Amino acid sequence: MDLLPVLFLVIVAAVAGGVFAKLLKGPPLVGYILAGVFFGALLPSSFKSVSNLAQIGIILLLFSIGVELSFSSMVRYFKVAVFGSLIQITLTSLLFFAVFSLLRVPLITSLIFAMGFSLSSTAVIVKILSDRGELSTIHGGVMLGWSLVQDLAVIPIMVILPVVANSGGNIFFPIVLALGKAVAVVAASIFLGKMIVPFLIHRIAAANSRELLLLTSVGLALGTAFVTSFFGISIALGAFLAGVVISESQENHAVFAETRPLRDLFVAFFFVSLGFLVNPSVIISDFPLIIFMAVVVLIIKALVIFVVSVFFGYKGKTAVSVSFGLSQVGEFAFVLFSASLALSLLTPNEASVGIAVTLLTLVVSPILIRSAIPFWRWLKSHMTWMPGLSSVIISGEKAGANEQELKGHIIICGYGRVGKWVGKALADFKIPFLVVDYDQGIVNDLKQIGTPVLYGDPTEPEVLEAAGIKNAKAIVLAIPDRIAQETLVAYVQTVAPEVKIISRVHEEDDIEKFRALRVDKIVQPEFEAALTIVKSVLQPMGKTREEILAITKSLRVSHSK
Repeated sequence: MDLLPVLFLVIVAAVAGGVFAKLLKGPPLVGYILAGVFFGALLPSSFKSVSNLAQIGIILLLFSIGVELSFSSMVRYFKVAVFGSLIQITLTSLLFFAVFSLLRVPLITSLIFAMGFSLSSTAVIVKILSDRGELSTIHGGVMLGWSLVQDLAVIPIMVILPVVANSGGNIFFPIVLALGKAVAVVAASIFLGKMIVPFLIHRIAAANSRELLLLTSVGLALGTAFVTSFFGISIALGAFLAGVVISESQENHAVFAETRPLRDLFVAFFFVSLGFLVNPSVIISDFPLIIFMAVVVLIIKALVIFVVSVFFGYKGKTAVSVSFGLSQVGEFAFVLFSASLALSLLTPNEASVGIAVTLLTLVVSPILIRSAIPFWRWLKSHMTWMPGLSSVIISGEKAGANEQELKGHIIICGYGRVGKWVGKALADFKIPFLVVDYDQGIVNDLKQIGTPVLYGDPTEPEVLEAAGIKNAKAIVLAIPDRIAQETLVAYVQTVAPEVKIISRVHEEDDIEKFRALRVDKIVQPEFEAALTIVKSVLQPMGKTREEILAITKSLRVSHSK
């Protein structure tokens, strides 16, 4: 079969699937796979020969994730991201393996399913959190760091797979050797990359040629993948390493921007080709098993993640949101199942079941994330009869602040980039204030310098009562979580209507919503930054102070409409 009609039909399938996913407000990859399943059932097998293009899709997907990988984003949540995710992967893999073994699934298949289902989708998490404006929240940071470490955990899994496929009975020493080889290749790649790649990318970027930057970046991805394959290491791992190395260069954002369209095209090929692998007859015949496995995966994973989150000090709303958000199975499971099928570790029917289960969890993932906060509120109201569990669901620190000693003070909820400057100004004028924050690191730092601080989730009534909300003069909502802000506004207006509420907002739509909630003062940092820039531009242009005040006043009036 000629390549041209195959490419045309794959693109048609990808477009149809993408439009369908958009209409359902779901992730595009779900639409691509569904389209692949549908078209795959109608087309002859000769039209499904896009495996080589799909391999390029895997390479560019992992390359782009490597470029996006930000180790600095994991520093704040380092402990829970690294150790929490590793504990979760281990526990969920063991539990899944036990459950699948009880279902009489073959051992190797159970092992591959267990490892694949233990991973979550970074792409879906980032997309949903970004759409909801929750990337900067505590649960958003924990979920992002957690999922990034899961992505890194794919490296040893992809290294072990070929060893399991090619070895006989004794696989211990081959696995140790393969992991040692992988560590050596990773170390060499990063060492050489830090010395050569940033210099090379910087020189290419200096030529001001987008074409050269694109060709160099793709060449590095494919070349590194090709070189690592000589050492018996997955081409996907090589591409991921190339992306990680480039992420350390100052041109990483430009590289990502240039390669993203090409990546999206080939990734669409990859996910459509995965849909081709799903046999509809298998889904029909094994439909009860697929539903059962998906439900088991979601429940076990959510429970394990919740327990691990609580163990690392994240309770209440954060723990519930993280457990719901990470309970789905990620796109790396597709890569794992595809590689296992190529190595004959999975049969086509088994791969179809694994992909179908993963797809089902991805479809329900947006619904689960939206349901996290309502479910947490339901738990709070129904778990009062269980003091032990209630203390985990209703998080907060009831001790540490004496409500009777707090009067006429300012409560600052959140001590991040905005809250810390508010606190500094209040301290300079010796105005009494109390910080409420759910970040244990920030709380410890403030306690060391003698700043009044209370650890806990400010949306919890117990925490606000301990902060003396009824005796406060004003409350500053400096947290980036819009849902938490709305909860706080409603509670404060109910129990302490005379307390002035000052809140930051991110989006233009939030301004109207907060006006409707009768918030006393609404501040949008981006708008205030724009006014400062306007003043800085107009002053050198010879405009008088009165003229500048007039234009800024006009802008404020326009912004308030």
